Amino acid sequence: MKSKTIIAILHLLSWLPLPLVHGLAFIIGLLLYWFPNSLRKVAAKNLQLCFPELSDNERKTLLRQSLIENCKTMLEMGTLWLWSEQRIQLLNKGVAGLEIWQAATQKGHGIIFATPHLGAWEYAGLFDQTPLTILYRPPKLTDFGAFMLKARTRTGNTMVPTTASGVKTLYKNLKKGGWAAILPDQDPDSGGIFAPFFGIQSNTMNLINKLAQRTGAEVIFVYAERLSWGRGYVMNFHACDQKEITDPNPVKAAAALNKGVEACVRNLPAQYQWTYKRFKKRPEGETKIYI
Repeated sequence: MKSKTIIAILHLLSWLPLPLVHGLAFIIGLLLYWFPNSLRKVAAKNLQLCFPELSDNERKTLLRQSLIENCKTMLEMGTLWLWSEQRIQLLNKGVAGLEIWQAATQKGHGIIFATPHLGAWEYAGLFDQTPLTILYRPPKLTDFGAFMLKARTRTGNTMVPTTASGVKTLYKNLKKGGWAAILPDQDPDSGGIFAPFFGIQSNTMNLINKLAQRTGAEVIFVYAERLSWGRGYVMNFHACDQKEITDPNPVKAAAALNKGVEACVRNLPAQYQWTYKRFKKRPEGETKIYI
């Protein structure tokens, strides 16, 4: 799909009330569940691997819910990227773990918000008025990338690419006591470390751990729970063991990062992006998971 088409669809969706947007996502999610497709196949495989304790019927229910929530993530981008700041703030329906965020702020160090692909992560970047430096992977569609940058930086945030210069900017801002947001659950192209995630060896980034070690920044896990039928979002802040996540042993540090992500996901499993091939890269000698 071309950039202009995607942007036009997002503009159209932004004109609709959020409950109606989520209603459309519900219908599309059901279609993805009923008919064979690659997204359903990947999500089903991930749920089978990560929740072996569930019955087949329980996993099918979770699969249906997750496909619907994934569709909400895509369709609500029109709302979250194009609505005014004032309208966005009206979607705030509460904060859980506020004391964790406040305690980290009072220490005066930098803060790294580890924001998994859980709930409405686009909303999480708009929650507070304090500017964030956000690490992102530039999309292949140039025009869409420019549109995305404009939307994500309209509240004062700074976007830096996953390059050496981008990471350097991130480091400098954290060293000065700034705030940063990083998605901790991507399969890195290079420099990853295998550590358990839901009991499965997963290629894991070590950037968050290194930044925390070198800058003294606090790491906090954060996600925005999406309430049903467009009622808004609830921010959730979760503390982590700073000693574990900055362990000089990179495998232990990566395991601590994955443990934090997993704890968040288990709180809200239906809203995780199970359609992502999280276990694509395997340790040497292991067979491929996604065939």
